[in-house]
Amino acid sequence: MRLSLATKLVAFTTLLAVAGVVAGFFVVTLLVRSHTKRLLAATLAHHQTTLSHLQRESLQGMVRTSSLLADSPTLRAALETYEGEEKPDARIAGELLATIQAEADKVAFALDHDLLVVSGRDGRVLAASGRAAEKPRTGEDFAVHPIVRAVLEPEAPAGGGVALLTLGGEKYRAGTVPILLRGFLIGTLTVGDRLDASFVDGLARTFDCDVAVVSAGRVLGSTVPALEGPLSLAAPSEDQPTLLRSGGEEYVLARVPFGSDGEGAGVELLLLNSLTRAVGTANRSLAGALLACGAVATLLGAAAAWKTSRSVVRPLDRFVGYVHKVAATGDRAERFPRPTGCVEVDALSATFDRLLDSLLAHENRLRDAAREELDRLERLKESEKLAALGRMLSGAAHEINNPLTGVIGNVELALRLPALPDEVRQRLLRIEKDGRRVSALVKSLLKISHRDTGARGALDVNAVLKDAVEVRRHDFASAGMTLRLELGAGRAVVHGSELELEQVFLNIVNNAYDALHGRPSACLTARTEVSSGQVRVVFEDDGPGLPHPEQVFDPFFTTKPVGKGTGLGLSICHSIVHAHGGEITAENVPSGGARFALRFPESTGELAVSPAPPAPAPEAQGPFAASVLVVDDEPSIVDLQTDLLASLGAAVDAVGTGAEAIERLRVRAYDLVVSDLKMPGGVSGEDLFRWVAAHRPEAAGRFLFVTGDVAGGSWRDAEEAGARILAKPFSTDDYLRAVRDAVGGSRHAR
Repeated sequence: MRLSLATKLVAFTTLLAVAGVVAGFFVVTLLVRSHTKRLLAATLAHHQTTLSHLQRESLQGMVRTSSLLADSPTLRAALETYEGEEKPDARIAGELLATIQAEADKVAFALDHDLLVVSGRDGRVLAASGRAAEKPRTGEDFAVHPIVRAVLEPEAPAGGGVALLTLGGEKYRAGTVPILLRGFLIGTLTVGDRLDASFVDGLARTFDCDVAVVSAGRVLGSTVPALEGPLSLAAPSEDQPTLLRSGGEEYVLARVPFGSDGEGAGVELLLLNSLTRAVGTANRSLAGALLACGAVATLLGAAAAWKTSRSVVRPLDRFVGYVHKVAATGDRAERFPRPTGCVEVDALSATFDRLLDSLLAHENRLRDAAREELDRLERLKESEKLAALGRMLSGAAHEINNPLTGVIGNVELALRLPALPDEVRQRLLRIEKDGRRVSALVKSLLKISHRDTGARGALDVNAVLKDAVEVRRHDFASAGMTLRLELGAGRAVVHGSELELEQVFLNIVNNAYDALHGRPSACLTARTEVSSGQVRVVFEDDGPGLPHPEQVFDPFFTTKPVGKGTGLGLSICHSIVHAHGGEITAENVPSGGARFALRFPESTGELAVSPAPPAPAPEAQGPFAASVLVVDDEPSIVDLQTDLLASLGAAVDAVGTGAEAIERLRVRAYDLVVSDLKMPGGVSGEDLFRWVAAHRPEAAGRFLFVTGDVAGGSWRDAEEAGARILAKPFSTDDYLRAVRDAVGGSRHAR
């Protein structure tokens, strides 16, 4: 659902106010909780101090009680007499114990304790009084309790003071003090109160908080019903109060030592204040106040947002209407009236005006980009065509050069025969000449198909133009037309891509061929000249001329019938020439015909120097006493090489596959291995060379490749390792020179 700006602003302001109230409530709640926790902890600490003081007062009271018992003449006499008699008879002992019991009843009544026990200095119970249902019996050994034993035996492990006693299944909080007479111990007094629900409730009412008694993690009594053991209480911290969670509530607690139990474990009194209840009450009051303030803030914010939105929405509505009008009429001259009273709408309308002004320029850029993209696609298509042509010609060259090598080689051998009739010699010379022509044509095609990918450097324009012209010269001659090449004297060096410039030259020559076709006497002249730091290439014909020379470089403009041309060739040529920093123009010659003129800046870079061909060697240089292994799958090539080598006295073995050559090399070594590159059987010439380099390293430098595709580049690794390359078709002199160099020359120099 789409909402208006005013609705969005009001909704956003409302949500912001609600979020602020919620966040404020959350922060204030945390502060209240922290403050309440500290306040409850302070209150419990005060109670803790008070309770500790009361405990000390209680212990001092028991000491005073024991003093009163000791000061009682009747009790003192009875105790002294009872303890002084070694073996009192039953009647006297009974009377003494009755006296002690009577005095104990008086003290218990006066002190209002649940338990009061008087024992002798041997720890035997002499009297027991109080409200306890189960009291120790007279004569019972009361020294088994650590607090009693600590008074009777000061060196005992457990100390005196306050401890937990268990009598008859009930627990008492008790304290034991000595009864002294003239500085001598005559007995002990133990006073205690039953640790039951009424005791815990009394403490809770006294301190106005919840109370729990805990021993070794076990809850002995508590005013919190859900509090159960075992409890694991962290050590108290001075910075933070201790918290306890029980029954969904959180309590702040203070711990008061409450003595020890009968097994020596400490007993603690826990004073607990419910943090949950205290904070809940404050939070409810706070929530009401914040809710009221938040409602007022939300209403005020929504009203302000509505007012603000109208100052933006009205001008924006007018601007939207203006945009709709421009879109409907297409009138880019009309402008939105400013100012509108809204800075944002004014900025938006100014931006829209600039958008209208730049729209036409943007459309022109898109058109130029589309043109460049078409040029790029056309170049890519041409590159793919050349790659496919290269793969096809590479295989064709191998198949052509193999029989052509046999033809030329056998013709040369035949020409060496003595007493050869002149008519036969002339025919053989014509065969040799035509074979050389075929060989040159194959090499030219391979050179074009294996051209580089467009890397730029210093290049000879004359050489590039000559190669391009030679590709179509035969076509012109077959059609009865003339293709004339006039190269200027001296350097004609430019910085560029050989592949791209040859593409330009071939495109112009191809267009001229199409325009001149059907005119047997037509002529196309390609010439070069260098002047004033520029290299100029001119193509001029005597054909019908150009109907619209000013449009020939426009994309998709063509004078050819539908389906015969795309109209992109000369457009791509124009882009290539300009990318080389040059210019290309087209015009009609006044005498008839078309003229294309290309100008490039002259380069001072150095051309790559090709090694000069070796000087022809004499046919015979003495016997060639060497063992040679010839590897080739063409029988005519094998026979030719065998005849040539045998004529010099070499020992020749011949095999047709690389696998057979490896088997021969396993059993013997050869002074020279002559191998083709491409052979059937899964082992190529390169594979054979690698095997020789690995198993016969001394023969790796005496390895000669003969191949019909020297432009493919697959042999370069072997050449760098020391092998030599001889291109097919070869002359007998070239072959004999190559095998002599391979055997007698430096192993790793070509």
